[in-house]
Amino acid sequence: MQLVNGNTPAEPDEFVTCPYFATDRTKNPVCLELRLADGRRKALPYSYITGINFDADAGIEIITTLSRIAITGRNLASLFDHLVMYRVRYVQADMGQDAQEDGVFVEEILIEAL
Repeated sequence: MQLVNGNTPAEPDEFVTCPYFATDRTKNPVCLELRLADGRRKALPYSYITGINFDADAGIEIITTLSRIAITGRNLASLFDHLVMYRVRYVQADMGQDAQEDGVFVEEILIEAL
């Protein structure tokens, strides 16, 4: 298991697990699971994704055939790298437990229907 923090970026082909996302090193998952702060979960097939954008200040934007998903937080570059390879099993929004000042942090996941 490798923890991801702001100082040591994970290689995109490595297995990653941290409080905010996990990858699957054995195969590409069929769906991306989004775990929201209120406990709700949503899974979307990777085949629905038409674009993934990253901006260090704004976060990650995932465009699908049905929705636009915004993931905000800090140090999201590693998450983006794994998303574009369709390796991420889930992304977990913060549930009020973050006490760190570095490393990956998913502040919020917003899902907007198109």
